[in-house]
Parts: sequence; C-alpha cells; structure tokens
Amino acid sequence: MMLLLSFLLIGFSILVWRIYHIQVKDAPRLAQLARDKYQRHIILPAHRGTIRDCNDEFLAFDESFAEFYTDLRQIHEIVPVRFQLAKLRGMKASDLKAQLSEKDTLIAYHQHLAKTLGSLLQQPEAELFAKITEKAKGEVILAKNVELDTADQWKILFKAEHVIGVHMRPTVERTFPAQQRLALFIGDTDRQTHRGRWGVEMLMDGMLTGTSGEQYIERDRNGNELPAYRGQVIEPRNGHDIHLTIDMQLQDTVEAICEREFRKHKAKRAMIVVTDPFSGSILAAAARVQESPGQNSSAWLNQITAGLYEPGSTFKIVTLAAALDRKKVSPGETIDCEAMSWHEPHLKVWINDDEHNGRQTVKGVFVHSSNIGTYKIFKRIGRDSLLDYMGRFGFGQRTGIGAGFGEEKGFVNQGKWSNPSYTRIPIGYEVSATPLQVALAYGAIANGGTLMQARIIDSITSPDGKTEIVPPQAVGQACTAATAAHLRNFAEAVVLEGTGKRAALPDIRVAGKTGTSRRFDEKKKKYIENHYVTSFAGFAPVEQPQVVCIVIIDDPVAADHHDIRGGKVAAPIFAEVVRESIHHLATRHQKRMNLAQEGGEP
Repeated sequence: MMLLLSFLLIGFSILVWRIYHIQVKDAPRLAQLARDKYQRHIILPAHRGTIRDCNDEFLAFDESFAEFYTDLRQIHEIVPVRFQLAKLRGMKASDLKAQLSEKDTLIAYHQHLAKTLGSLLQQPEAELFAKITEKAKGEVILAKNVELDTADQWKILFKAEHVIGVHMRPTVERTFPAQQRLALFIGDTDRQTHRGRWGVEMLMDGMLTGTSGEQYIERDRNGNELPAYRGQVIEPRNGHDIHLTIDMQLQDTVEAICEREFRKHKAKRAMIVVTDPFSGSILAAAARVQESPGQNSSAWLNQITAGLYEPGSTFKIVTLAAALDRKKVSPGETIDCEAMSWHEPHLKVWINDDEHNGRQTVKGVFVHSSNIGTYKIFKRIGRDSLLDYMGRFGFGQRTGIGAGFGEEKGFVNQGKWSNPSYTRIPIGYEVSATPLQVALAYGAIANGGTLMQARIIDSITSPDGKTEIVPPQAVGQACTAATAAHLRNFAEAVVLEGTGKRAALPDIRVAGKTGTSRRFDEKKKKYIENHYVTSFAGFAPVEQPQVVCIVIIDDPVAADHHDIRGGKVAAPIFAEVVRESIHHLATRHQKRMNLAQEGGEP
C-alpha cells in the first residue's frame, strides 16, 4: 500500500507539474501558437481622401480591391488536407489514409491547388506548385488588385473545389484619373506606405490619410470561419477629401495650348499660369520641357513653382511701383530715353533699347519698355528702395503654396552690386523668379496693391461631410492702391499702343507687359547671342480683373531672331488663354446660378 501510494503521489505530482507548465508557464507561447494557427488578424484599410478640382471632378481617389494569399502552414497540415482531398474524391478520410501516405496526400492536394489557381491567375501550374510547396512558413501573395466582383466569384469556386489555406483580405490602390494632367501638382503616393510623396498628396498627407480598422476572425482546422467567435470589428475611418482651386476643364484647355505652342516654337520650355488676382488661387497651370539627351530630371521639376528664369521687362512693374509709391516720379513726367544706345557716364555701362524712344512720359517709358528710361527712374529711388519693393512683390521668397512642390524662392542680390547690376536689375536681369511669383506680382497690381499667398487648396471635407473653406491669405501690401491704379492704366496702354498689341482682345479690356530677356548659358556662364526667353504677363478685364495670366516661351526658334520678342511670341498666346479663361469662368458661373435656381448645390 505504501508503494502504491508512493507511485500515485509521484504520478499526481508529475501531472500537476505538467498542468502548471502548460496552463501557467508555457501558456503565453501556446496561446500565441493557437492564435497563429486558428486566428486571422485582418487589417481593414482606410480609404485615403479624394482629391478633386473646384467642380468636384476626381483627380485622385482610392479604389477597393482584394488580395489573395496562401497560408503555407495550413496547406501543409495533413489532417485538414486529407479531409479536403477525401471530400474532393468522394471518399472517407480513413479510406484515403489507407491508400495514400502523408507525403503523397500532400502532393496530390497541392497539385489540385496549383491547377485550380492556375486557371484563375493565368499562371503556369508548375510555378504555382513551387510557390505552395515552399518549406518556408508564413504566407505567399498569389494575386493583388483583384476586382471585388471577381474575388466573390473566386471564393465560390474555392468552396466548390475544397480549397483551404487560400485567404482574401481587402486592399486599396490609389487611382489618378487625371493621369499626366497636372501630375506634378497632384503628386503621388508610396505604394508601400500609402503616404504622399510630393504635390498635394504630400502637402495634405495628414488630412488625406485615414485610420485603418481591424478584425479578428477565428477559423477551424479546415480553415472555415467560425462566425460565433468573430472578434469585434473596428471600422476604418477614411481620410478627408481635398478640393483644389484648379478647374480641370480650363486646365485641359491650357494644357492643349501649351503643348501646341511648345511644339510650334520648338522651345526649350513653355509655361502658362492662370490665377485669380483677388485670392491668389491657381486656376490652371501647364508646362512643357525639352528633355536633354540621357536626362529626365527636368521633366520631374515643377516648372511653375521651381522653373527659374530672368523675368526681363515684366519685372519693370516693381521699379515703377517703387518710384510712384515713393513719389519720385509722376505718371505724366517726361523722361529722356536718349537714342537706342546710351552710355551711363558714372557707371561706364552701355544700356540699349529696341527702338529710338526719345523723350517719353513715365507711362510712355513703361508702354514702350524703354530700358534707358527705366534705369533713369531707378536712379531716383536707389538700390535699397528697389530691394524693398522686390520683397514686397514676393521676389526672393516662396509664394506660400506649401511643401511638396519643390518650390524655389528665386534669387535677389542682397549683397554688393557691380556697376552693370545697377543697370540690369531694374529691368529684370540678374534676378531669377518662378512663373508663379510673377503671376502673383501682377495679381497685386490687378487687385489694388495686395500681394496674395499662392492658393491651391480650396476646401477640405471631413468623412462626416463637414466642409471647411481654406480662406485666401494676404502676404502684405505690395504698393498703394493709387500706384496700382496707375500701373493698371500703364499696362492697358502697353496692349493698346505699346509692345503688347498682339495681346489685345476685341471685346475685353486687357492689360499686361511684354518681356524679352537674353538667355543665360549656365555652363558657359554668359548670355547667348540671339537666344531669348519671351514672356507676357497681365490680367483682364481691366475694369474688374478676373484672371491673371503669364505665358513664358523659353528659347523659341524663328527664321529671324528679331521676331523672337515677348510681344510677338508670348502676347498672342496670352490673348488666347485669357479669352478662353474668361469665357469658361462666365459659363461656369452661369451653370452654378442655374443649379442654385433649380434647388441644387450652387
């Protein structure tokens, strides 16, 4: 009896120790093994917010897809595999066990699995067989971006063919209906992290990114879901929708014009920007670049925000604004513009004009784009005043459009000036700017003197439908309202009687300024003879400006280099863009009024 009692005590002690080891000491590891085997943690991806234009046209959105993967551990478990293979062959699992070894059973089932998947995925059976017979543990992705309707059909087929170990989970893929149109503004997302890489996708990444949900699913040993043990579902929260100031209908028109003129003039670059003068909103922006052999980096540079150039005579509004604001000149005062070439006696530098202008009023200096007259006006205000107004008009500083656009702030020489600098900077040389900076500067003249921050985000709509307007922001006062009024008058005269006659429209009052700057070769560090950057910047209608537009054709080709001028190349393009823009805005306004009268959303 003592011996029997001893055996019982020893056996009971071993049993208690084993139960303790399983239930307490080794419980976390065993529980994790059970979870890995029978539990699936499904991430329910949130949809990244949409990006739309001002008319609600989709520019970027997430589409729902399914991703199929196989659990290598599950399809190598002999018991469920044998059970499914037996059902497939219409026999009992015990009978199949008597006929086939474990190895042959796995091979037979894997061959069936490869054949079934091969017909769906259009992949070789041998390749799929190799994938599903890997010795590695974990999962193997079989198919990505499967349409949801197709995924439902596959699930039905898997059930009919007794397929186990192949699972589906939801995924999302970013889609860009706009394709290459406005691509450098809209941006892109990283396929792995689903975060914005540049453009609006990067600028508004925090708003666009949603919060993913999750769900735990329990499965039996055959891989079938157990609804009774389904874990709590945490629903995903989608990101905010972003509405841009861009009008894609107008954008398409501007893109077509830009492409046509780029090819027509065989230019190095062509850039067109259309903005709203009172809000700084970008309505349309297009650019084309001639790629260098073996290089494509320029194609990925946003020329509107980072394409630097010397603005030439379009910059003269800054010099004139400073002089008028400081009351150093009056609009009707006469300036001697000399002959076509004049030697500045103190600086010992030659200054040239395209034509003999003689004596001109201050207005005439601007209208006929006299470099000599502009320099003489600059002499009255001096270097510090000009630098001050360059800053007021936004030169040498970023426009405030935000991160993600690779924006350059341009160059303004705040240091020591050489003798030629005093004659070159007032007329737009030795200054670098972006098309967007120049457009906003002309917007300040059009709206009465206020420099606006560049604006591309119009509104943000939360997942629950609440919309918040992103208000326009003023940077500061570029010049007084009186000076802006004088410059509007000057700019209209440029079109009516000066260098910009080809920018005129029959039924719209147009104002603007031509620009023709010699092209600087960065490699040779000198200006190239008879190669120019032509431009025209302005606004319309003069009495109530609706659009500001700048057109830049960099290094156009012509039989006679005298035809390569801003007034001849860029001005007619400006006129076409302005005409189309104003017509489109009027049509859009009428459509919204009609919609509002019908009870819809205005």
